[in-house]
Formats: sequence, structure tokens, C-alpha cells
Amino acid sequence: MALLFCDGFDHYATADLAKKWSYVSNYALISASYARYGTGGLQTSETGCCITPAVAPIDTFIFGMAVYWNSIGTVGVQGIVWGEDDATHQVGLAFTTSNRLCVVRGGRTGTVLGTSTKTFSIGVWYYIEAKIKVHSSTGTVEVRVNGETWLSLTGKNTQATANAQVTKLMVGYNDASNHTCNVDDFYFCDTSGSVNNDFLGDIRVQSIFPTGAGTTTQMTPSAGSNYTCVDEAAPNGDTDYVSETTAGEKDTYAFGNLTPTSGTIKGVQVLINARKDDAGFRTIAPVYRPVSTDYDGTAQAVSDSYSYLREITEVSPATSAAWTIAEINGAEFGVTLKA
Repeated sequence: MALLFCDGFDHYATADLAKKWSYVSNYALISASYARYGTGGLQTSETGCCITPAVAPIDTFIFGMAVYWNSIGTVGVQGIVWGEDDATHQVGLAFTTSNRLCVVRGGRTGTVLGTSTKTFSIGVWYYIEAKIKVHSSTGTVEVRVNGETWLSLTGKNTQATANAQVTKLMVGYNDASNHTCNVDDFYFCDTSGSVNNDFLGDIRVQSIFPTGAGTTTQMTPSAGSNYTCVDEAAPNGDTDYVSETTAGEKDTYAFGNLTPTSGTIKGVQVLINARKDDAGFRTIAPVYRPVSTDYDGTAQAVSDSYSYLREITEVSPATSAAWTIAEINGAEFGVTLKA
């Protein structure tokens, strides 16, 4: 897999950030006011940041996101995205008080490896992407803004730790620089596989939600119809839910349609917000029903507290080819109790 993580910030509130991201600090906020498209966006300011869930160590990483600066502050170099080696800043993309992008080894006060000649403006959305190879002498960096290359570096020391690797990405964190920055449509890739292993371009991460009962309704609703217990844009905990104790039982749901009528689907990410309510080992899995056959995803362990269990599929399980808009619009998605 090359597409590791994505977020359009449309399916939860600020209080739910930690259900999807592995770490969230102060001054990381979700609001419709921060959105590029859709119903939600992320704002980071001062020491605000979010850290993606950990991935297997990779030496080359790619990310993209829409960025809108409200203000840039007055404190030196300020971070946009840092590649992290466990808990240490490895290398990242940042910006200066002169409205230029720069690449920095280490944290905000680390070594600047290159700075763009082009400048960005306050109050304008940009789609920014970077591909960075971590190495002590042959590191490379390419930074694109709206598809145009702003920085291209080769033969650089991009390695701040003893390991030529990144295990997660940190979005934001600027040591009280008094900036505010809106973020939307974020993706994180590695270079493995045959798809999504390079720049994805200006993409949109769109959320769709259950709108009706699917082919299979086997779980127990807390009240009313099964699908109305799981159709909220933001999770509501135990207010309403479906539950199950018998392995193999499942629910599938009809979903709303994607907004675009044409374009390329990079991947489908199913998010299940779940917890278990008693001791013991429980696993659940997403269910995909592109046409008339159910395909179970990978089983994942459920914890005692609500969190998002994620799975990304870059191809349709029915065709082994890229998902199409028509296929997604006609599909059902759901959940099954595996054990």
C-alpha cells in the first residue's frame, strides 16, 4: 500500500481528533470556518499540532494538503509538516516570516536546507505537496505548490536522527509563533506499490455517510433503524449505536453519493467508530459491497474507548482495479463482528 492516511476533516469535531490522529495538542481545532470544501477543516496555531498514526518505517514519504494562512507570526521558521522518527523531528517543510517555504533538518530551529524564491500570500488557499527522501548525504526534496515545483534539492543531509526513516507525520507545531493556518484535504503516502506512490496532485478528501439500510441488517440498534444509529457526521458516543455479540453478524448501509461526477478515485477509507463494553478480545472489520457480493476487510482489535478503526483500499475488491465514482455511489459499506 502506498496511501497510508488521509483526512478531509468533515466527519468529526475538535473533541474527536484524538480518535483518528495518534496525538493532538492544544490549538488544533476543527470548524466549518476552516474548510476549503466540505463541512470541516483543521486550524493550527501557536503550539497546535496533530500527529498521524504510526506506520512501518519508510525512508521516502510524500504528503499533500490544502493550506490557507490567516497570519504567519513573527518567530523565525514555523512548521507546516514534520517527518518524525518516533518522537524526534527528522525533516520537515516549514515557512519563514518572509512568506517563503523552506525545508529544515531537525525541528524548527534546525538546519535550513533550502528556501523557495517564490512567496505565498495571506488569505489564499494553496495546495502544497512534498516528496522527501531521508538520508545523511543523498537526501532529496521536491516541493510543489498548485502543481508547480517551488523547491528541488538533491544531495542533501535530510537525516537528523541515527535512522534514515520516518514513522509518522506531525502537522503544525510552531512554538507559540502566533500564526494561524487552516489545513484541509490531507494525504500521506510512501513509495511502495504500483499506485499512489508519487505526488497525487490537488486532491479532495470527501466524506459520505449512511443514508439508508443496506442488504444486510443483523446488528442491534440502540433505538430506531440501524442506519440512523450510525449516520451522524460527528460521532455521538453512546447516544445511539448498533451493537453485536455474535461473530459473523454484520450490517451494511447505503451511502450518499460523491459530489463530483467525473475524476479519479485514489482510494476509499472506511472509518468505524467503535468500542467494546466488556472484558475480552473483540475484533471487527469493514464490509465492502461494490455490487452484489460482500467483501470483508482486515479484522482489527477493538478497545474499551471509542476510536476510529481505519482501512484504506486503493482498488475495488470486486474488480482489483481503481474504484470508480459510479461504483462508490452504488456501493454499500458496513461492519462485521469477526471475533
